[in-house]
Amino acid sequence: MIIMAAGVSSRMKNSSVPKEISQNLINQSNHRVKGFIQAGEGNEPIIFYIIKNCISAGINNFYIILSDNSDQFQNYLKKLEIKLSIQIKFGFQDFYGKSKPMGTADAIFQLMNQYNELKNTRFIVCNSDNLYSSHAIKLLLSEHDYNSMIAYNFNCLKFSEERLASLSILKIKGKFLEKIIEKPDSEIIKSFSKKFVSMNIFSFKGEMVYKYFEECPISQKRGEKEIATAIQNMIGDNEKSMTVFSLCEHVPDLTFKEDIDKISKFLN
Repeated sequence: MIIMAAGVSSRMKNSSVPKEISQNLINQSNHRVKGFIQAGEGNEPIIFYIIKNCISAGINNFYIILSDNSDQFQNYLKKLEIKLSIQIKFGFQDFYGKSKPMGTADAIFQLMNQYNELKNTRFIVCNSDNLYSSHAIKLLLSEHDYNSMIAYNFNCLKFSEERLASLSILKIKGKFLEKIIEKPDSEIIKSFSKKFVSMNIFSFKGEMVYKYFEECPISQKRGEKEIATAIQNMIGDNEKSMTVFSLCEHVPDLTFKEDIDKISKFLN
């Protein structure tokens, strides 16, 4: 399992402060990456709960992508590795001298260059700020022939309609992904009667996907190299290369400060 945790969490840091949030959590939300923010009665970072669900699904080997200035997070993860009897390898995303990383596709590309074994094996990728279920992870583990992803029914995610425009909407034909549209506008959203979206959890065949991460163009909208773009280019060249598992369940996520309380209530 590859967990991406090198972002700068700009939306979290810039979001409004709810009345009920503690000063400790305000400080964490302003200075930590989202996966390292504590939640729930156990006061563990979100990444702890993601890793626990991975273990329940049968995964014990992890690659975690971090930024260079992450010593405190690394120390926590080293202790967690011993506590949970798992293996964690660190990857580091170079920001190329900029204030924020070049995107998720760039993160995976850099990691695959740091660990060559990933170029010839299957791996799962997910965010560090979405609490994916062990069931979703097991579905991806069950696929052996194709790249795969979870297609979440938007109506089951318990998000506001406004959030749809910040996700990737999926066009599915049979059991395969036909198109992935990052940050769809209102006209595109209206054109879909059934709305399935990506929450950034995928299973990739390293030998097939590497070139698409390597050659991924920079998005004009965000100025970043996005996994969605790499996937679209891959299925453009290989029509039936990404199969989908449709799922109707809530995925608690951390985007804004107000989400910390929501995910804590979910965990409790």
